Amino acid sequence: MYLSKLLFDPLKRQVRKELANRYELHRTLYAQFDGINKSDVGLLYRVEMGNPNQMEPILMLVQTQVEPDWQAMFEQGLLVENAAVKQYQPVFTDGDIYHFKLLANPTVRRKDGDYAGKRVALLTEEEQVGWLQRKARDSGFELLQLSHSDQGKLLSRKIADGAEMTLTHQAVLYVGALAVRDNTAFLQAYKKGIGSGKAFGFGLLSLARA
Repeated sequence: MYLSKLLFDPLKRQVRKELANRYELHRTLYAQFDGINKSDVGLLYRVEMGNPNQMEPILMLVQTQVEPDWQAMFEQGLLVENAAVKQYQPVFTDGDIYHFKLLANPTVRRKDGDYAGKRVALLTEEEQVGWLQRKARDSGFELLQLSHSDQGKLLSRKIADGAEMTLTHQAVLYVGALAVRDNTAFLQAYKKGIGSGKAFGFGLLSLARA
């Protein structure tokens, strides 16, 4: 696995445009893996926006299953410096405790009613916390501490069948501490990400040993 730190130039028009439309940002990131199957890349990323008024470089963390090459983005002026890339192989043991950070898009697929068969955003605090608790059980970990903040809606646009579509994702930032309970399930969840909307910057689980 590889973890990259990209520092984007906020003065670059393309950077501002793609940060405002994560669908295009996702396409730009995948374009750096030309000829590699998307499922093999295993791309997960999170944008750390910081203070938008200070015009500082914008940090993005990117996790991939194959070695990335960000040189073209640097040469295009999208990055203020060459990306830092670290190779690592995570090993988890039952009982391990980590601090974590996760930007997620908590949703549920409705079985009936007006939205039957559709994925809808969870908006209340109780729903958003319950969503992560369920994901934790399915992903082999236990939540020990948790705080979360609703970051609002993230809008993206794409062209489909000649018409522009607006895509809406509810962004929720979760931070806290977790304990690994099933290291095999946890490793798979760590590699694949948590929840939906991964193409739009959701699902990357960042860990620091407690």
